[in-house]
Formats: sequence, structure tokens, C-alpha cells
Amino acid sequence: MTRRIGLVFFFLFLSGSIYAGELEEVTKLLTRDTAPVGVVFEMVGGDGESLNIALRRTQAYVKKLRKVFPETKYAIVTHGLEQFSLLEHNQEDNPDLHKRVERIVKDENIPLHVCGAFADMSDIDTKDFIKTVDVSDSGPLQIQEYVEQGYELIEMELN
Repeated sequence: MTRRIGLVFFFLFLSGSIYAGELEEVTKLLTRDTAPVGVVFEMVGGDGESLNIALRRTQAYVKKLRKVFPETKYAIVTHGLEQFSLLEHNQEDNPDLHKRVERIVKDENIPLHVCGAFADMSDIDTKDFIKTVDVSDSGPLQIQEYVEQGYELIEMELN
């Protein structure tokens, strides 16, 4: 319990940052008495670098949450322009991002979904995404499915 309170104060200290909304949501989860079924992190509205930074924060949040709720499941959905940094031909431009995504999906066992509908509207062939990610028919519908399964939604700041 003392450890949990320490984590809460840590996140409250950071809450003055531009990431206050997501920090507040993570802090709320950490103070719960019962584990959430799952947590889905939504990412939209950035570029490859901002996606990489948001994924790094997501990894930190998941690490803290797993200490308190080891059975909780996690997922990530990205459905804006930032998802196109995950195309095969962008691997050389974003090597850190692509390595991070591989670690998240393979080592941390967190599915990462991109939005097939937005790719189609942007004339991007969904087969061109890296094989590590899952191409959902629709990012928003994928999030809705997770929420209907009892997942908590955390909207990540991309800037």
C-alpha cells in the first residue's frame, strides 16, 4: 500500500506537465482497489517522433501498472498521421520507433493496432505496414471494442 501511495505522489508531481490528462488517468487506475480488465492507450495526431515519445511513456505507465495489477491486459491503438511512420519503407527514417514497437509487441506482449480505414482514405496499402502491428479495420472501432470488453481508455498526448 505504501508503494502504491508513493507511485501516486510521483505521478501527481509530474501532473503539472503537458501530459497531465494521461497522468491523471494512470494515477486513478493505480489507486483503485480492483484491477482493471485492461487498459487501451489511444494515440492520434502526431508524427513518428511524437509517437515514439508517447510509446516510451506508455511503456513506463504499463510497467508501473503491472507492478500493482500484474494480470491486467494492455493494448495500443494509433489512428492518425503518426501511424504512417510505421510503414515498412519508413523503418530507416525511424529506427528507434520501429525497435520500440517490436519490443512492445514481442517482448511486452502488447498488441499495437493501426487504422486500416485511415490508411485506405490516405491511399496507403495496409500491406505496407510493418508486420509487427495489427491493421484494424478502424482504429476508433478497435478502441470501442476494447472499451466494451471492460478496458479503461487512456488518451495519450502527442505533440
